[in-house]
Order: sequence, then C-alpha cells, then structure tokens
Amino acid sequence: MADTAPNEQLFRFAFTGRATEYFRIWIISLCLSLATLGVYSAWGKVRKKRYLYAHTALDGTGFDYRASPLAILRGRLLALLLFGGFALCAHFVPLLEIAFIVLLAILSPWIVVAAARFNARNSTYRNIAFAFDGKVGEAARVFVGGLVIVLLTAGFAYPWYRAKRARFIIARHRYGATQFATDLETRPFFQTYLLGGLIVFVAAAVAGFATSGAAAVRGASLAGTAFLVLVYLSYIVAYAYIRARTLNLMANATIIGPMRLRSTLRVRPLAWIYASNIVAILATVGLAIPWATIRVARYRADNLIARAHAPLQTYARGASRFATATGSEVSDLFDVDVSL
Repeated sequence: MADTAPNEQLFRFAFTGRATEYFRIWIISLCLSLATLGVYSAWGKVRKKRYLYAHTALDGTGFDYRASPLAILRGRLLALLLFGGFALCAHFVPLLEIAFIVLLAILSPWIVVAAARFNARNSTYRNIAFAFDGKVGEAARVFVGGLVIVLLTAGFAYPWYRAKRARFIIARHRYGATQFATDLETRPFFQTYLLGGLIVFVAAAVAGFATSGAAAVRGASLAGTAFLVLVYLSYIVAYAYIRARTLNLMANATIIGPMRLRSTLRVRPLAWIYASNIVAILATVGLAIPWATIRVARYRADNLIARAHAPLQTYARGASRFATATGSEVSDLFDVDVSL
C-alpha cells in the first residue's frame, strides 16, 4: 500500500457478514422460490443483496440496497416473456432464432443502461443514492461497436474493449451530486490478458509433457485425468490473475470527487479462494454457495480502501431519476455482462 499523502485520510472497507447468517437467508429464499415457482425469487434477491450491502462497510457505515421486490418481479416477468420467445423460436422456428439474437443484440445497450441505472439508484450510502447517467446511444457505441471490432480482429481487440467498457461504466456513475471519473489506461489490460493466456498455454504444455510420460507407466486414463486437473487448475489461476489485476486497475483508476479508491487484490489468495470454493460447492451439491459468497466478499472488502482529501460528509445529494428493473432482470436472465 502506498504511503498516505499530506492531508489525506484513509477510509477502509470491511465486510462483517457471516456464512451462517447468509446461509439462512439463501436457503429460505431458495426453498420459497421453488415452492412459489420462482415468484419469491425477487424477494429473495432483495434480501440477499440487502444483507451483503449492509455488511459491507466504509469507514464503519454499511451500504443499503433499496430496490422493490415488486419492481424486480415485474422486470423478471417481462424478461421471462423474452426468454419464452427465445425458447419457442429455437424449438419451432429455428430461423427466427437468429432474428431474436439480432434483436437482443440491438436491445443490449438499453439493457446495460437500464440495469446500471436501476442498481445504482437503489444503492445508497449514508442515505445518499448512487446514480448512473449513461445514455443508450453511447452504450451502443461502446458495447455493440466494441464487440464488432473484437469480432473483426478475431478477439485480439478484446482487452481494448474491456477497458473501454469499464471506462464507460465507471465514468457515468455518480454518488449524489458527485460525478465519478477515471484515468483507466488500455495498455495494462493488454498485458493482463496476454499473461493470463500465457499462463494457460504454458500450464497446458507442461501438463501435456508431464502426463505423456506418466501415461506409459500408469495408463492413459489416469494420465488423461491428471492432464485435465492440471489444465483446470491453470484456468483457475489465470482467471484469478485476470480478475485480481483488472479489479485492481479499475478500482485504482476510480476517482469520486476528492476520493480515490485503492485495491490490493493478490493472485495467490484469490486463486485459493476460487479453487477451494469450487471444491466445496461440488462436494456439498451447491450448499456451500453462501459460504463461498461470503469468502469472496470479505476478501474483496479487506483489500479495498478509499483515500480522500475531504471528509465523507462533504458529498452532496443529487436528484434521483426513475429507473426500471426490467433491464436489470433481462441482463441477469440472458447473462449479459454489465459488471465492471
């Protein structure tokens, strides 16, 4: 961690949630969602997010999530109608499936903006709400235009697209009347994804060389299993590296008025958390999901601080705007990535 500059204050994040408490919320939400054919899932989502928000504290004060379950339920109903259209097209008229995918691509900028606006508007800290002021047209240039360039370059432009997407999401947020800003650069993203790819490539090459020799001694099936295990472990390490590196880059480039964030995630502990979470979830047939969620939330909060030249009380409120839950629920249902 860098030394504190003159007149600079450090405000630490902390996560105080417990796996046992979150498990009760999670299992009740799961059971009631199954019993109500998914209707209760909107209420379950709000309960889970409120718990995670409330136990994520900055300078001793937790955040708050104020979304209405009814708004989320209405959004999910519309999302399910779209999903039903997708399923029907795929089953009865395969050619229309292409048209539906094109329509979803056209709607994706609206989905991104609506989801970000809804989530920001319903997130508060010390009774001051966040907001997202991004426009659909700008989102179209970033998300649709960026993906076109990625496809035209056979994926080589993806790090550039990832940085461009992050800059858009960060810079269009505000806290009350305080606008976010970012000085995020593109070059570190290329370096990150290049090294992440090299980790997988080198690990696969080493695993292939090591298991080829073992195959002659202990059998091909055992060697093949060992090869797959080593490759999957390399995926986890590469993912942890990319995740830690990109989250650090984005947090460290985020400026909120007189405040700047500082993230210190490291690859080794994050890779261990991911690997052990996967093993625990598989071993418990999913029952360890709450425990895994709490572990990730705690590690991320423990490695995040805010550095400011003014007290947090100096932030002013801003005018809130109407936001719909539909975009958020459509993005969840169709797995549209609108996260940083």
